[in-house]
Amino acid sequence: MGMGKVLLITGAGGGLGSLVAASEAKNYGEIALLDRDGGRLSSAAKKVRSSGGASPHMLQADVSDMAQLERALSQFTSIDGLVNAAGVLGPVERFGDGSWDDWVRAVSVNFVGNAAVCRAALPALLNSRRGKIVNFAGGGSAGVRPHHSAYASSKAAMVRFTEILAAECPGMDANIIAPGAHRTGIWDGETHDKPPEKWADKGRFLSLVSFLLSGKSDGISGKFIHINDEWEKFTPQINRSDMYTLRRREPARQ
Repeated sequence: MGMGKVLLITGAGGGLGSLVAASEAKNYGEIALLDRDGGRLSSAAKKVRSSGGASPHMLQADVSDMAQLERALSQFTSIDGLVNAAGVLGPVERFGDGSWDDWVRAVSVNFVGNAAVCRAALPALLNSRRGKIVNFAGGGSAGVRPHHSAYASSKAAMVRFTEILAAECPGMDANIIAPGAHRTGIWDGETHDKPPEKWADKGRFLSLVSFLLSGKSDGISGKFIHINDEWEKFTPQINRSDMYTLRRREPARQ
């Protein structure tokens, strides 16, 4: 990638967003890190600099607040890549139990917030040669996952939203990936007993993100891809099929 290009990462203060920022730092002239936590942003910026990247823009904003997003992104006339990594787990209990405010917050971040970022960044993405959006799905987005109604429903909504965005904006590529389970803060207390072989391959995850941000993926858009899919073998025929969409179902989890 040319060194004049701009990459925007949300949820960049930790977790998968921080991983992507450090991994992609050398591929972009400018990296903008967006997170609502200023302390986490500072830590992520240090990781970017230590990985060899330029000093990043630190944008403190809540993805569920459109006014904050518009102010944060007003400095960019062109954005070449957007990685939406902001996310919260939300209530882990039967729907109807627990806090309704926590349920709404999860949907507000995971779906409404990430859609808001896409909207705020859309003019700058369309102003680049071929803008790239990489959204994240998650557990239950393609199958039933009891006790995760807010998280799974909001992630499934992001899959369909990404498909629609890709159809409406042929001048850019928008895809969504299922990154698998990683040892990040979002899963604290949820996957402490997960066997080692069930954790996702970090290198494979980062390779998929890098591929979808690069020119190698030009024309691949509106796809829902799991890191364990054979995405290296994408062809025009596969890209035109429904194989990598929400219509692919997974068995229900008990």
